[in-house]
Amino acid sequence: MTTHYEFMPRYYEVDMQGVMFNGWYLGYVDEAMNHFLDVRGMPHARWQEFGVDAHLAHAELDWKAGIGLGDKIQVPVRTTRIGTKSFTLEYEFRRGEEVTCAVSVVYVVVAADGSGSTAIPPEIAAAIE
Repeated sequence: MTTHYEFMPRYYEVDMQGVMFNGWYLGYVDEAMNHFLDVRGMPHARWQEFGVDAHLAHAELDWKAGIGLGDKIQVPVRTTRIGTKSFTLEYEFRRGEEVTCAVSVVYVVVAADGSGSTAIPPEIAAAIE
């Protein structure tokens, strides 16, 4: 199941070139991930019940076109891989049918007590698959 997060860039996110500054993309990826987890019934607050959290381990962004002030952007999010201790989500920043940026993020599941990476609890794996 693909979820869709929507936003419009705010005035201060657009640079002198008239496009959303590249640094904001990962912030919107975080927002889209939170929406993805909420829709699937596994918000971050529930992860604490299982004693885990997820850390971004690797991100790839492929820009294709700029996003401007007033653009209505949809960000579909989908799971592309679930491993033993990590999973990958893919995001597309879309203006209508046009993909302006494709993003792939690998997250590592870690123990909330700081002891390092740990197996993805089955309840979380089921929610995000």
